Amino acid sequence: MDRREITPEADKTHQNRLSSVTEEEEEQDAAYTIVTVLDKVANIVDSVQASQKRIEERHREMENAIKTIQIDILKLAQAHGNTGYTVNKLLEKTRKVSSTVKEVRARVERQSTSVRKVEAKQEEMLRKNKFRVVIYQVTTSLISCSAVI
Repeated sequence: MDRREITPEADKTHQNRLSSVTEEEEEQDAAYTIVTVLDKVANIVDSVQASQKRIEERHREMENAIKTIQIDILKLAQAHGNTGYTVNKLLEKTRKVSSTVKEVRARVERQSTSVRKVEAKQEEMLRKNKFRVVIYQVTTSLISCSAVI
């Protein structure tokens, strides 16, 4: 039947039946919607809690990694300090050895110069043949030598 052919009384009766069914359905739909929304909220809360647990676990892992890195950095800094101290000691010893070598070199040069002078004097004296050795006996029965130039 076409809707236009329904009489106004039949329409009211039909609407009453629809309205009573609709109210129950609306209440059921509302209840179903509320349950659905609550289920979705529960799922969201569970998801947020799971995410929060993962974040907390990552945070703990990062803290442990940072602690490990800090310990390694402290060890590295200590090793660097020890190395710096050792290098400074070695440089100090090198400076001392260097200054000692310079002093020894200067002394060797002076001695070398003195030896050359003595050798030159000796050569000159031997060339001039003015070298005499006088041996005499002292009362204590010692023998001495002297050079006269």
